[in-house]
Amino acid sequence: MIATKLWWDDGARATVEAGEQTHVFAAGDHILDALRLAIDHPDTVLSLILAEPVSITEEIAGLLPQITVPTLVLASAPTSDADLTAAQRLAGEIDNGVFVIIDGAPKPVHTESRASFTEWSSSFVAIAEGLAARDGRLLSPPTPLLEGALR
Repeated sequence: MIATKLWWDDGARATVEAGEQTHVFAAGDHILDALRLAIDHPDTVLSLILAEPVSITEEIAGLLPQITVPTLVLASAPTSDADLTAAQRLAGEIDNGVFVIIDGAPKPVHTESRASFTEWSSSFVAIAEGLAARDGRLLSPPTPLLEGALR
């Protein structure tokens, strides 16, 4: 079975709780729920891809050390003085966190810079699945990296 649920509102929680390995994508205010899901289901959540975090609350900060799945944090920087503090802290406090800035991109990056977002996300999904396969945790065939697969 291929990990097909791509966005929080596409039923990622139901898919993960049904035992299907899934890459969980969340943006903005949904990041807290995605973090909780990854903590509760580390064998089912293959990776987190988090876009444009709004802020790091005390609750979110307390969860970050518990995240064990590979996590990509993407943020747009429409100007050179864009505030990237929340995104940088989010990625920096997750053990397997990776931080990517899309320079010159308008917010939100996942809808306004779709091509860059898709390229980074697709590459990260491949890495996360490779790590899971190496560790014997990947239960399904790898997700095909087709253009437009992350819609």
